Amino acid sequence: MTPTPHTRGHALVVGAGVVGIATALCLQRQGWTVTLLDRQPPGTATSFGNACTFATYSVEPVATPGIWKQAPALLLKADSPLTVRPAYLSKIAPWLWQFLRYSREQQVHGISRDLDTLLKPCMTAWATLLDDANANDLIRHDGALYIFEAHERRAAQEMLAYHRPFDIPIRLLENAELHALEPALNARAALGVELPGVSRTLDPYALSLRLFKRFIELGGSFLRGELHDIQRHASDSEQVIAHLSSGQTLNAARIALCTGAWSKQLANALGDNLPQDTERGYHVLFEQAGALLNRPVCWGAGGFYMTPMAQGLRIAGTVEFAGTQAPPDPRRYTYLANGARRFLNLQHEPSSKWMGFRSSMPDSKPVLGQSRLLPHVHYNFGHGHVGLTLAAITGQLLAEQASGIQPTVPLTPFSPKRF
Repeated sequence: MTPTPHTRGHALVVGAGVVGIATALCLQRQGWTVTLLDRQPPGTATSFGNACTFATYSVEPVATPGIWKQAPALLLKADSPLTVRPAYLSKIAPWLWQFLRYSREQQVHGISRDLDTLLKPCMTAWATLLDDANANDLIRHDGALYIFEAHERRAAQEMLAYHRPFDIPIRLLENAELHALEPALNARAALGVELPGVSRTLDPYALSLRLFKRFIELGGSFLRGELHDIQRHASDSEQVIAHLSSGQTLNAARIALCTGAWSKQLANALGDNLPQDTERGYHVLFEQAGALLNRPVCWGAGGFYMTPMAQGLRIAGTVEFAGTQAPPDPRRYTYLANGARRFLNLQHEPSSKWMGFRSSMPDSKPVLGQSRLLPHVHYNFGHGHVGLTLAAITGQLLAEQASGIQPTVPLTPFSPKRF
């Protein structure tokens, strides 16, 4: 790929996770000189610990009809894929109320259609970045499986019925065919839903670093620091000023906020009161078990993926509402390890554990668009469970909008003005 000559000016991308790095690369393709800003090294936060899967099928939002009946029991059970810290309940209550409002059937199908517009082109956008960064060695195209116990047959059939109208390759596997694909699964896994079009990365952190290396090669610069405030430029209407916590200031013609779980406060300061909150996700790694499975395997009822990767077998998922300050709950690690042992022979203990923060909106759609008060500031956050999946396409769309190009996917459904 030969990047467009730098003619548009300086753009600042805040947030050096996979979404921010992809956005920075896409801005470079449109001719911007780009600075990437983060208080942590690139790829070391949420992007480090995800489930490694490009979930191109993920049209169904988290809030679905009937979840209002299930949520109280799930939230209050200790052994549950969805939990809330009691001390955080009052803070998350407004978000949960909106979440339940979006679970109505008519709302859900509209959200799915909107998400499909991003998911359909997402791997094409990824292919451009992967080819240019020489990163295809970190990608596998083995498909994915959802597994179900015998009493969950109805859930498997409902998954098929929901996804087929979106032209997603998907099929039901009965016991023998499922175990031929994944012999390590025990008899508890009675049914499977195969998604043969799904890809994964062997190492999401290595992927972020490869993309970041290419960003630097193309003339990008990285700055360690924390964004404190954004203001209009006093004498240049085409510039905004980023104020860092250190006291340093940066002028930019465009600022992209790819700040994940830390976006709400920044957006509020810019006049956008967005209902963003944080879903904390966990993973455990079984270092010696990487060869047990051939592809990502998800137990939907348990809320976690089991993904073979370069370092071993990563068990990742669940949702915990507790904000960004509370320490990890060790029971979440136990839940994941025991959940994997439900289907696999894992005698040893996990070799490592991790917890991170998903930026989530109550309607399961990312926020893509311009700030109300400062249109030179663009948002790209709120990806929920599909940050890795949508990083390249949302970065492309932001870069198009910032460059005055009609976005290839309509952005109105993802606008901050929808709330």
